[in-house]
Amino acid sequence: MKRVALALVLALFAMTASAQDEVELERARAAHELSRELMSPYCPGRTLADCPSPDAGAVREEIRDALRAGESSEAIRARIEQRFGQKVIGVPTSMLGWLIPILLLVAGAVVLAIVLRRALNRPALSPRVSPEMVTRLTRELRDLER
Repeated sequence: MKRVALALVLALFAMTASAQDEVELERARAAHELSRELMSPYCPGRTLADCPSPDAGAVREEIRDALRAGESSEAIRARIEQRFGQKVIGVPTSMLGWLIPILLLVAGAVVLAIVLRRALNRPALSPRVSPEMVTRLTRELRDLER
């Protein structure tokens, strides 16, 4: 009976540890995702996740701590944006931010297609030949026929 009770207690501890590991893994995943969406204020052109700066590491740790405390990703993002300004927004927040680059790319492709079509359909320019050159060529052709 003691063995069965001990086995049940051990199984219960194992399940609890496994559930805690899953929760911690999910928090780490959420922290990494949020770090990939925010630009680093310390390394221009890099996300917080990619920035090797110790200051960026401190911000990443702050994100992990806030998630452990139960704060939402949106609240963390808003707090970091308030602290560093809009330059940390790495992912467009509205649909317009996604559509404008796509529309510009399509418009550029259309303009390129029109320019190429006009260039390819334009007849080739023939060189102007002077009257002296025509008489010279005619004379040389006659000389060749003899």
